[in-house]
Amino acid sequence: MYLLHIEHSVPDYEAWRRNGFDSDPLGRQKMGVLRHRVGRRTDDLNHVMIDLEFATSEDAERMAAALKQMWVGAEARGLIRTPELTSFTLVDSVEY
Repeated sequence: MYLLHIEHSVPDYEAWRRNGFDSDPLGRQKMGVLRHRVGRRTDDLNHVMIDLEFATSEDAERMAAALKQMWVGAEARGLIRTPELTSFTLVDSVEY
């Protein structure tokens, strides 16, 4: 499994969630996303964390490239601030 971990700030979480994330402009499922998680920092509710899981590194790399391209416009319009993306290979996942 492969994971993209994304963090960035937004001016308004509810607006970002509705108009940015939930509208799914890149088509997560078509891009190979198997599962996602969204979190908010406890000390800054407008700082979001998104984890996207993929079966293949190729799908993860394709999504990473699409996200970076989309962020150029989103940052310019003030919809997100300072996006950071990190790629991981999952080596362990346990549910209790």
